[in-house]
Amino acid sequence: MFINKVNTFIIIILNIFTSSVKADEILIDNFINKNQKNWEFISDQVMGGVSFGDYKIISEENVSFIRLTGFVSLENNGGFIQVRKKITHVNNKKFKGIKFKCRGNNTDYFIHIRTSFTLLPWQYYQGKFYTNSNWQEIRLDLSEFSSSGTLLPKNIKSKHIKSIAIVAFGKKHRVNLDVSNIAFY
Repeated sequence: MFINKVNTFIIIILNIFTSSVKADEILIDNFINKNQKNWEFISDQVMGGVSFGDYKIISEENVSFIRLTGFVSLENNGGFIQVRKKITHVNNKKFKGIKFKCRGNNTDYFIHIRTSFTLLPWQYYQGKFYTNSNWQEIRLDLSEFSSSGTLLPKNIKSKHIKSIAIVAFGKKHRVNLDVSNIAFY
């Protein structure tokens, strides 16, 4: 009987600890609903570039994810493709960074954040990560993001975030990137 009470107590404590850890995170997307309308594809073609691509939401082996594919070209002053999602639910919540799972084709990709201070289309904050063919968890602290210009505030405050983008950027290359379980932590 004593052992049953101890086991029950341990289970209760673990549930409290686990739920408090999850409460500190804000889910951006787990792609389970497969709603592509939450994301918008943008390429450098909006400014005369010739990069191209597409995205889709896929489920494989009980994992739902977004897949960004295409080709980044530097011709005509181009150099990016991305999928972007508006963020509306962070208001006064504070968090340290962005975490997600990803796999790709052994190259660098980026997370771009737009805030209420990134008024011009070419303004953003950028965090870099590297992919390989295996699923891996990436954590990018907001302090690791660099601004695209000197006129932007140096630090990102979570209450100012307006959108997040998954981006292939800056070099000529084929894009093949899968991202799952994006969250603020």
